[in-house]
Amino acid sequence: MGLRAFTPADAPAWAALTNAALVQQTTPERLLDDDARHDPAEPSRRWIWESGNRLAGVARLHRFPFDPPKFLHAQVVVASAQRGRGVGTALWEAVRAAAGGVPLAAGVADDDPASLAWAQGRGFARHRHRFASVLDLTTFDEAPFAPDLERAAAQGVTLTDLGGADAGRLARYLDFFAERLTETPDLAGHPRWSAAQVRASLHLDHDPHPEWLVLATGPDGGWLGTSALVRYGDLAYNALTALTLPARGRGLALPLKLEAIRRARAAGLTRMKTNNLSTNAPMLAVNRRLGFAALPGAFELRRPSGTAPA
Repeated sequence: MGLRAFTPADAPAWAALTNAALVQQTTPERLLDDDARHDPAEPSRRWIWESGNRLAGVARLHRFPFDPPKFLHAQVVVASAQRGRGVGTALWEAVRAAAGGVPLAAGVADDDPASLAWAQGRGFARHRHRFASVLDLTTFDEAPFAPDLERAAAQGVTLTDLGGADAGRLARYLDFFAERLTETPDLAGHPRWSAAQVRASLHLDHDPHPEWLVLATGPDGGWLGTSALVRYGDLAYNALTALTLPARGRGLALPLKLEAIRRARAAGLTRMKTNNLSTNAPMLAVNRRLGFAALPGAFELRRPSGTAPA
């Protein structure tokens, strides 16, 4: 009974505990696959708290690409029946000690005030709010959006993908994707992602689907925007829908995302999920028009370096 390091044998129990508590779902296989692909130069540690040979709580400290440079991401999850018994505090102390004086980021569901208060009591403060939403692909009807497709076509816009792309075209896409990220509210002001980071985020090294990397091109063949999907079981995750700055305001985001929805449905995926900052009003409006249903969102928290221990 007590705190110890995570082992691969703990993966099923870890997934079961976190799936019961979090919107973000995982599987034992995906958890171990993520760890196997982890860059050994980056910090990453997991801990568990056992009670009666059962997991009462888990914690993780790692680098998350959407956090600011020099920040580490902290996660503490305690089984509902074990809360109020000091499990979370013990796991937090392990995380805090391992982090040293490094500033920390974390996330907490926006419908979980108790967890938010717990984190605030340990020096975290609300930084921004992120919304999650999901679309039922089995009942989706694209017919109402025919006028949007017609307006895009009238501008000479073509919707295509990276299927069959050679190495040069793929490298160009990775650069294009990285550039679009720097223009999003999520990563404005952050260092530009490397090609390796983009490849990892798009699952190109373990579940490549270039046909899910959708492009909007203009009459001259220039690239105007992209919508990209990755797969988690039967779930399609919309990793990014973005347009170049000159292409914004032309009604192209919805056709791009609609084309991604078509690809997901053709692949037999049943749901599509996306996340957007509360400040990203244009994309939130597109999601509402397409019929995405709101899920519990999350507050992104920050704990600056030098914060007194709690």
